[in-house]
Amino acid sequence: MPRWFVTGAGGQLATAFEPLLDGEVFLSREAALDIRDAAAVYAAVHAFAPDVILHTAAYTNVDGAEGDPESATTINVLGTRNVIAAVRGTHTQVVYFSSDYVFDGAKGAPYVESDEPHPLSVYGRTKLAGEAEVLGWARGMVVRTSWLFSETGVNFVKTILAAAASKAATGEPLRVVDDQVGSPTYAGHLAAAVVEALHLGVGSGIYHMGGGGYCSWQELAREVVQIAGIEVAVEPITTVELGRPALRPPFSALTSERPIPRLPSWPNGVAAAVDRLLASG
Repeated sequence: MPRWFVTGAGGQLATAFEPLLDGEVFLSREAALDIRDAAAVYAAVHAFAPDVILHTAAYTNVDGAEGDPESATTINVLGTRNVIAAVRGTHTQVVYFSSDYVFDGAKGAPYVESDEPHPLSVYGRTKLAGEAEVLGWARGMVVRTSWLFSETGVNFVKTILAAAASKAATGEPLRVVDDQVGSPTYAGHLAAAVVEALHLGVGSGIYHMGGGGYCSWQELAREVVQIAGIEVAVEPITTVELGRPALRPPFSALTSERPIPRLPSWPNGVAAAVDRLLASG
């Protein structure tokens, strides 16, 4: 039975993995194990001797990274370097989760693994640098995903669901960006696809795993509202109007040119998340 070491336990992706993992599982919570501490990471990894490390821990505040590039670099790059240093001399496979934000969106079509990255933001640059750390390891696997959401943690689908209920009560419209396009990805679907890929023996390299198809943030918000049955208008605004600090790619949808498990369509994932959120109250 495999031995799994999961960094960033408690986050939405790590939480999605937990019920899927057979064998022994070590859940590394940042409060207990700081991936910025090389000695602590080395000691924890060698004490548990995992077969696979699911490296989900990351600095994910895209706008916050613009004002605090040091924190983003320390976690996304140096923390990842510490994980790789800890497995040298072993046969441990490391799975690192990256982002569609390593691309600039100029292609105008879904990105595949062989497309050249060109990040626009500090966050995107640190995720790309983290990829380089992992790809330097013979058993390093990079999984790029897009617009991650679930029924746990902080994410767009949960935010829209709460905002829609509030706006419906006042009769105000929701205003959502319509000039950014991506592949919304349900964490449960991503986790299942990654576990399946690992059981199939998928090895080192870069893999794109996003929800099937693509849409704008506004279209995603409309899907959430429709599934939830909330009567509220969802009006478009532009990225410029929103005025966020970090630049975002206008079209960062992902698809794969490699023989790996495919995820269900993004509306399927939205339905799964919203149904669970509504059921939980």
